[in-house]
Amino acid sequence: MPEAYRTRISPRWSDQDLNGHVNHAAVVTLLEESRLKWRATMQGVHSTDAAPTVVAALELNYRRPIHYGEDLDVELAVSRIGTSSVSLEFTGTQNGAVAVEGRTVLVSVWPETGKSRPLAERERHWLAQFRPTPANTEPREPQIPDHPPLELTQ
Repeated sequence: MPEAYRTRISPRWSDQDLNGHVNHAAVVTLLEESRLKWRATMQGVHSTDAAPTVVAALELNYRRPIHYGEDLDVELAVSRIGTSSVSLEFTGTQNGAVAVEGRTVLVSVWPETGKSRPLAERERHWLAQFRPTPANTEPREPQIPDHPPLELTQ
């Protein structure tokens, strides 16, 4: 049965801003760390062999400040699998209270050209493990497009 990926990330002392909160840019880095841990769970693929992905869109909604010294529990779920992209919904909580939630769209690219490439069948199968069943999800109106235009140049 598909379910969300869960991990725990520890904010660093240097992540704090002048207000004693974890800085918004550091929150993006912490969420990236949780994505990297999630991606490392793909069986049979070492991180150096994994097909590269790029962040095409990112939406964050802060619900409360994140503080150093308290772990951030991150729950990540696949909300959409496209031709070459995947949308991830995530929630970060501290002490049981939601601190941040949002969505990331990742696009798989050819390493040689940086252009988008179709997801392989094994990738789709792996991603589907983290896609909650419809009965367990509340409908959510997208805030950012599912197909952002993307062309990378070198």
